[in-house]
Amino acid sequence: MIEELRLRNFLGFRSTTIKFTKGLNLITGRNSAGKTALLEAIIYGLYGTVPGMERRQYLLVSRTPGAREMEVRLKLIAPKTNSRVEIIRAGEVRKSRFTSKIHRLIVDGREVQLESLEDLRRKITQYMGIGYRSFLWTVYAAQGKLTDILEPSRSEMDSVLEINLVREIGQELDEARRRILRYGGVDVSTEYKNLVNSIIPLKRKLLERIKREIDSHEKELEEIDERIKLYSGRTHKTLLQKSREYVELGSRIRDAERELRELLSEYGLRSLGKLEPKISELEESLRRMEEELSRNEAEVKEVEQEIAGYVAELRNLKKHHENHLKLLSSGESTCPTCGQPIQPDRMALIVEEEEARIKDLEERLAKARRLGSELSSRRDKVRRERELAQSRLTRLKTLRSELERRESRIKSRKQVLKSLRTELEGLLKPFGLTPDDPKLVEKLAGMLIPPEEIEAMKNRRKNIESRIKELNREKRQLEEEIKNLEGKVNELRLRMRAAELVEEVKDRVEEAVEHGREEMLNSISLRALSIFRSLTDQRVYKRIWIDPENYRVFVEPVGLSGLIPASRVGGGHQTLIALSIRLSILQYLGYNDLIILDEPTYGLDEENLQNLLNQMGRITRHIRQAIIVTHHGHGIEEADNIIEVYRDEDGFSNVRLIQ
Repeated sequence: MIEELRLRNFLGFRSTTIKFTKGLNLITGRNSAGKTALLEAIIYGLYGTVPGMERRQYLLVSRTPGAREMEVRLKLIAPKTNSRVEIIRAGEVRKSRFTSKIHRLIVDGREVQLESLEDLRRKITQYMGIGYRSFLWTVYAAQGKLTDILEPSRSEMDSVLEINLVREIGQELDEARRRILRYGGVDVSTEYKNLVNSIIPLKRKLLERIKREIDSHEKELEEIDERIKLYSGRTHKTLLQKSREYVELGSRIRDAERELRELLSEYGLRSLGKLEPKISELEESLRRMEEELSRNEAEVKEVEQEIAGYVAELRNLKKHHENHLKLLSSGESTCPTCGQPIQPDRMALIVEEEEARIKDLEERLAKARRLGSELSSRRDKVRRERELAQSRLTRLKTLRSELERRESRIKSRKQVLKSLRTELEGLLKPFGLTPDDPKLVEKLAGMLIPPEEIEAMKNRRKNIESRIKELNREKRQLEEEIKNLEGKVNELRLRMRAAELVEEVKDRVEEAVEHGREEMLNSISLRALSIFRSLTDQRVYKRIWIDPENYRVFVEPVGLSGLIPASRVGGGHQTLIALSIRLSILQYLGYNDLIILDEPTYGLDEENLQNLLNQMGRITRHIRQAIIVTHHGHGIEEADNIIEVYRDEDGFSNVRLIQ
């Protein structure tokens, strides 16, 4: 629903804001006041162009001297999303060329990023639910063009009803089928039969023959390799080397085991397992020492705090005692500090009590210091014992690490020895020898083969390898060819199936086009008749029919048999029928939101004008918002919102609302 239109330097308007409401919005005014310009501004705001002015948009800018820029702001509620949409378009004229400067889209208060003017048109089409061409044939009717829909262009109506799209799909399917059935300039069916029945079977037979020849040569290679392995000097050298490694490694393992036993013996141990209890015992002893040391530290700290308390108390008490002795010896009768009277007997008693308290504190202090000294000595002793135990524990742990390292190395060497023994057993088995044979080295040295025989076997091996390499190359080439041919067969099979499916779809599309057109037009015709009857109380037609061949509209009058062209009936009825057809198409397309009519009663005489306008006032039964331009003062009784367009004293178009 259109809510607001703001114009600046658009055609005859200098600066204007127009409010629209739901229901019937009537734009009235004298000729040339600028009524049609408002409708063109709405279309420009929506789609960025005006019918008939696509190549002359510079004419949209006001002709006022100095005016080179214009702006249109359109606010609406989007039919498809119910969003509040604001469109802002601005442009300028330079050297008789119009250039768009601003194109903005604001939806629900948020700016929408746009890539281009075309992107804005696409988005508006989505929000409006109708494209520019369909809008011009259904929603908007220019002056004198309302009844054009009674004898419309077939191609335009096909486009509005989206039949062109379906027909184009059928044509594209037909072309696609022809392209599918041509593969590299060859007929798909013929190529498929040649590949499946002849070419691929022959290549597979050749591939099997090559594989059998490769297998035969590889077996011969294995036999040669085995003989070279058994009797070549290299094999014997390997056996001698590995045998020496086996003996030397066994010797190193025995030496390491002896050194390990000697190291354990130094500490009075028979095995590494005997070391763990000693380490655990030392760790437990250290734990107890730490606990005892913690207690000693707490006790020493407590005694030190006690000593500090005694020292502070003695210092204060001695200071007071000294002051009291001075007062007692001076014979003063008044205290110089507090001003209280001094009684000599009482002062003497205080001095005696202070001397007794000082003596008691000094004894306690001496006792506390002796206790602190004892506790410190005990603490230091525990610390020394802890350090000795820690040192011994460190040595034992170091010993354990060393023993574990040696045992790990011995274990690792034994694993290597075991692996080497297994390998030697396999290598020596063909010769009837074992790794434990004490004369293994001497026996291996005497089993050498003449060099010329080994050389002959190696030459034969090279020839076989060369042949296998050549055969493998041929095999890979054949496999790649067969793979490509099989892929080609699959593609051809898919192409033939696709062509069949395309043909089926094309046939169904063609059937659907005609069948769908007839059903669509029958539905639109029935709805149009219902709308026509809702707009007028006259029951003059019993049927409206749209010819599927050319979209011409016919009516069947009541009391007559046969159809007559709707363009041949009276002017008032033509207008109502055309309006009914437009509303019916909009409803069929699912668009019940807006219709814009410019002078729909154009050409009617004054006698029928008001009656027709009254009938058209019922249009809001079928559409949420109608914006209609009429002659000055006509039809205002039926309107929900009346906008009068007039020329102000400066000659600019302006508007005012009529209450």
